[in-house]
Amino acid sequence: MFISLSVLEYEQILSENIDVLSGSQIFNQILELIDTRKISFIHIDVMRPPLISNRIAFPIKLIEKLYETLHDKISLSFHLMVSDPILIVKKISRFIPEKDRSKNHLIIQRESFNSEKETLDAISFLRKYGYSQIGICLDLPTPCNLISERIAEAANFILLMTVHMGRGGQKYSEEGTKKIEYFSQLYPDKPVWVDGGINLHTARIALRAGAKALVVGSYITLSSDPKKILLELTRSLDD
Repeated sequence: MFISLSVLEYEQILSENIDVLSGSQIFNQILELIDTRKISFIHIDVMRPPLISNRIAFPIKLIEKLYETLHDKISLSFHLMVSDPILIVKKISRFIPEKDRSKNHLIIQRESFNSEKETLDAISFLRKYGYSQIGICLDLPTPCNLISERIAEAANFILLMTVHMGRGGQKYSEEGTKKIEYFSQLYPDKPVWVDGGINLHTARIALRAGAKALVVGSYITLSSDPKKILLELTRSLDD
């Protein structure tokens, strides 16, 4: 089990401090969490309409700055909640050298594509671009059968939303637990990641259902003591 830390709740403050990022309090908070060595990735939720209505999160300039300041400290996981993930990947690849692309994760939404073929073509394109770790994500309301066997085989892992994608701070849905169980049993060799409403209680539920990785955001980042909460969470899950 490993944790990917979502910094979505920090996005606005990071954007406001982009020119002095490394000196900002929030950035230093992220570094403190990285220094615990309890998180494996920094999870960057890239959002654009129309896939996410009325929401833009993590403009390219901010992604570039975060990559520049973090890539030598921790790997990044880019969750592309956008209608055209290829366009975003082409833009971020201008500053992510080809030799470093395999160190980071790309996660694309199944809802971004109209067919199985389009999805498979996108995964193939991303691999040719040098990204070897690719996840396919399914939003909470989307039927499980949209991740076909061929798509599951083409991806490195499956990310399941246990809330509706697009905003942080939502409550974990039990419908998500059913999906974790479904995919864990259907594809036992394909790691299932979980994103949405994860806290001490729901983390245990997700892991019991078969999850191998947890994307955790506001439970840690909006707490009064993020480091303490992170350590409590990982200690509890290790027991």
